[in-house]
Amino acid sequence: MKLPYQKELLFSIMVLSFFVLLQYLPDSQPNSDEIIFEMTTKQWEFEPNQIIVEQGQTVVIKLQSTDVPHGFAIDEYNIYTFVPAGQTVDISFVATETGVFEIFCNIFCGEGHSTHRGQLIVR
Repeated sequence: MKLPYQKELLFSIMVLSFFVLLQYLPDSQPNSDEIIFEMTTKQWEFEPNQIIVEQGQTVVIKLQSTDVPHGFAIDEYNIYTFVPAGQTVDISFVATETGVFEIFCNIFCGEGHSTHRGQLIVR
């Protein structure tokens, strides 16, 4: 027995099935070569104070100063950034070298300035 509109019905079922299948596919992954960190700085700490990345990743740090002006520095990557009080700056670099690197505030921010430290770990 042949139904009228059989081809159209079959096509509609196929299209509907396609959209149902799309619901069960995994979401596309963000670019694994880029990693983004939200970080704050205040007297006398970075939060988080340790970031861990893979060699070759592009690292983006969105750094906000919550009190006074601060700096953000990593000597081995030639990163020296000024962060005005109450503002956010984006710091971007490629993690080319493996190891443990000191992050430090390079703008005097008060008596505890010398303890204003963190770590970048590149695996």
